[in-house]
Formats: sequence, structure tokens, C-alpha cells
Amino acid sequence: MRYTAGELAKKLGVSARTVRFYDEKELLNPCDYSESGYRLYDENSVLRLQKILMLKYMDFSLEQIADMMKKDEAVIDMQKSLEQQEELLLDKREHITRLIEAIRKTKNSDEEQFWPNLRHVIELTRDREEVIAQYKSDDNLKKRISIHDYSTAETEWFHWLFEKEQVRPGMKILDIGCGNATLWKRVAALLPEDLEVHLVDYSDGMLKCAREVAADITQEYPEKNLRFVIEKRDAADFSYPTSGFDLIMANHMLYHVAREHRLQLYPKIKSLLAEGGRFTCTLIGQQHMKEMHDFVTEYYPGIKFPSGAFDIWLETAREELKSYFNVLSVEEHENDLYVPDEQLIFNYVASYSEEAKERISRDKEAFFKRVQSKMNEDGTMYIHKSTGVVICEA
Repeated sequence: MRYTAGELAKKLGVSARTVRFYDEKELLNPCDYSESGYRLYDENSVLRLQKILMLKYMDFSLEQIADMMKKDEAVIDMQKSLEQQEELLLDKREHITRLIEAIRKTKNSDEEQFWPNLRHVIELTRDREEVIAQYKSDDNLKKRISIHDYSTAETEWFHWLFEKEQVRPGMKILDIGCGNATLWKRVAALLPEDLEVHLVDYSDGMLKCAREVAADITQEYPEKNLRFVIEKRDAADFSYPTSGFDLIMANHMLYHVAREHRLQLYPKIKSLLAEGGRFTCTLIGQQHMKEMHDFVTEYYPGIKFPSGAFDIWLETAREELKSYFNVLSVEEHENDLYVPDEQLIFNYVASYSEEAKERISRDKEAFFKRVQSKMNEDGTMYIHKSTGVVICEA
């Protein structure tokens, strides 16, 4: 059976203009033309338009729909696409929730403070959106971590940190901002028995990876009797249903939390610690990856560094934390990088943001040549690292 654009539109409850629109976008091509030149569609067109409308209803972009329809994806690929779309919609829902909270926090302000308060809350919301976009999956985090394989440290970072944490059998541990649980993956063989480890993060993508890591560890080391608990929590508005932790960790995440929220977080962390419990946090120093930042500033001015808006550093953390904890020590990991691969530098800079990725991708060859100009005679680029841990007790 053949349908005109109007008949097809009526059959599926849309306007003829909608049919023409998808035709113009080359998503819905006619199967034939009438003698008068009208576009004609068949039953396959009906099915195709149904798919387009369903995908559009689920908020896929036209580009995504075009790609999916072009591939005529198998069911398993469609399931993957739907999973990705689910994560996107959850992010949007959380964004709307944060905007509602911003309005509620400011709507009762007096006339003089209303606009400054609203602007301040929205700026905090926008900053958090940028962080969430960076880490909604672990792809960017993997790119950041991979470059550190070329370190000069005698003890690699995760093993060094694990030694500083002094994890003992039977401890109850809370890891706030656990990310993709790379720490636990790297030190799995070193874990003592009978641990209860709570992994929390705000990103669904990170938590998905953390669950996989936890499952792998418990399967590989059943004799250790390890228990992992995985929860979605927001450090900017933190609460937790259980306490009595021997160790609470916040690794490379405090600088992603606005200062006013950090100052609310510290008393909550202290209240969750058992008597004699410790709080540790890893941070970067102000000179961390300096050569990388200098390179980007020289050749790609305007690209924002992930650390550009940080307001807590390894050098300044003691002053902020001493009002809430007994700061026992601030220790820096002795480590620098000699990176021999231009692609790793490219991947690292691309992980800064979508803007950074777009700019350096315009001429990848030029980027590689610029990296090569910064390399030593041995064909490596030297990059200083400054990372460490602050160890506190309640």
C-alpha cells in the first residue's frame, strides 16, 4: 500500500509538515513519486517513521537518530543506545532538580540580595555541571590516569597511597567520590581480610564501573571476605545512613566541591568517624602538571584547565581542615613524568572539556609537532607532578 505525506502523517498522528521535515533531514525518504510528483511512502516508511518518533520522544538528537537509523542497529546496539540515553535523561533530571533548588534558595531573598544570590547559586550549579559532564563516564578519568604510567616514582601512586592509609583487617571504610574505583582495583591483592568498604559517588557512570570492580575483586579473592557497599551520594549535600567508620577517604575530589559545601561536609565526615578514626584526602599541588598547562596556554590560549577554578591545594589544605580535624601530616608523593607518546598528551588535553577536544582535533598533526618541540633529546616530554595526601584524625 502507498501513502502520500498527508496520509502517512494522519496514520501516525503527526502533521504533514513533520513528515516533510524528516524527509528534508534525509531520515525518511519516499519510496516513489506519483505521476503528479507527490512523494509516496509504503509500510516500511510507516515502521521507519514510528522508530523516528519513538527515538525523538526519548529525546535523542536528530544526529543520533540519523546515525542509529543509518546503521539499522541490531537489538543489542539499540539496548546500549537506550542505556546511554537513560543516563543522559537522568543527568537532565538532576540538572532540573538543581535549578529548582537554586530558585527555592533565592526566592525568599530581599530585593537587594535576590539577584546576587541567584547568580551565585547558578554559577555553582554551572560549575558542577561541567564536572559532571567530564566524569559522567570513566573515559576522561582513564585518559587522565593513563599518562601517569610514565612516572619516575619508586612506588607507584596507588600503592604509595595505600601504605599511607594504613588499612588493617576488619576496618570499616568510606570512600567519598570513589570514581571508577581504580584505587581498589590497583591494590586488590594487598587488601587485608574482613573489610567493609563503602564506595560513593555522584556519577552513575562511575558507579557502574565501581560495581564491576567490586564484583571482580570479591570473585578473585573470596578468601578475604570483603564486603562492598555502593551508594550514589552528592558530596555537595552529603548524608549517609551509617557511621562508625575507621577510615574515610576523599581522593582527588574536594576541589570539585564548592568551599561553602566543603565546610558543611567536614563536620558530617567527623560525625561518621569511629573513635580514633581517620580522615584522609588526596589533593594536587599548585605546580601540578605545570609544563602541560604552559604548553596549552602557549598554543591554545582560552582552553580552561580542570584545575583553573580550584580553591584548595595540597599546600593550603591544612589551614582549611585544622578547624575540623587534628591534621597529623601532609605528605607529597615524589614523582614526575617523562612521557614519550604524543597521543597520550593529546588524550590528556582532550579530556579537559569538549571545547578542548574540539580545538586540538582540528589539526592533530600540528598538535603532535608542537608536543615534539617540547620533548627532550631522549624523545620524552618532562612534566612535573605534585600530588599528595593530608592525613587527619577526629
